[in-house]
Order: sequence, then structure tokens, then C-alpha cells
Amino acid sequence: MAEETEEVAEKKSGGMMPKLIIWGVVFFLGIGTGVAVVMFAAPAAEVETAKPVDNQMDIPEADEKLAFVEFDEVVVNLNDARYSRYVTCNFSLQVANSQLIAIQALVDEQNAILKNWLIAHLRDKKLEDVKGKLGHNTLRREIHDKFNEMLFTDGVERIQDVLFQDFKVQ
Repeated sequence: MAEETEEVAEKKSGGMMPKLIIWGVVFFLGIGTGVAVVMFAAPAAEVETAKPVDNQMDIPEADEKLAFVEFDEVVVNLNDARYSRYVTCNFSLQVANSQLIAIQALVDEQNAILKNWLIAHLRDKKLEDVKGKLGHNTLRREIHDKFNEMLFTDGVERIQDVLFQDFKVQ
């Protein structure tokens, strides 16, 4: 009886090593196949063409001419008990002239996302939050910071200012 248990134990321990070797070979073959697919399926020339706009997004000179990117008009109800107050705003984004085309394309591409954030942000505002010079400047700064954060993930603020062309609260 003792001899039978020793034979069974030898079979179990001996049977585990070949399984580990087979799984190790399969693992390394899988890694090799994955690397080969990436190397041969995606040539370097195709990967590089994905960034034509980056050349225009360098940090501009301090004395560079200014340009303006128009943003669509937004009309939003304020956070009022009866929703009887609303704000209408129309603004431009001040950018460096050398970056105008690239930023305009980016704003057009991300317009739905930017507008959605702006509407949600303005709907949280109360009349007291948008009244006067302080409310106006605070709102400009919030839009400036969030648009830079959403459009440029590298942390460089390319939108220099937000300039309201029209801002009405009714």
C-alpha cells in the first residue's frame, strides 16, 4: 500500500514539469507572434502621418500676432427655482496667429464635446454667479482653463484668453 502511494506521488510530480514546459513555450510563442504582427502590420510611415498638426502647435513667441477662433452662440437656462432666467453668450478664443489653423480645426472637431461641457457648466450657475465684473471674469477664466485642459493634453495653454462678444442674462 505504501509503495502504491509513492508511485502515485511520483506520477503527479513528474506530470507537472512537462505541462509547465509546454505552457512556457506557448507563452513565448504568443509574445513573439504579437511582436511580429505589430512590426509587420503597422509600417513606420503610416504611424508618423497621424500627427500633421503638431508642427503648428509649438509654443508661440511672446510678441506674436493674435488671432481669434469663433465659438458658437450658447443659450442656457440658469440654475433658478423657476428656470425663468437664461444666459446667452457668444465668445472668441484668443490664440497665437501661427496656431490659428490647427486650433480652429481642433475646436471644430471637438465642438460637440466643448459645447456640452459649456452648457452643463452654465446650467449650474445661479444669477449671482454671473452678475457683475467678478462673475464675468470668473466665467471667462473657467472656460479658458477647461477648454485648454480638454483640447491640449500636454499641459501647454494655447488658448490665451476667452473674449465675450455678447453676454446677456435675461
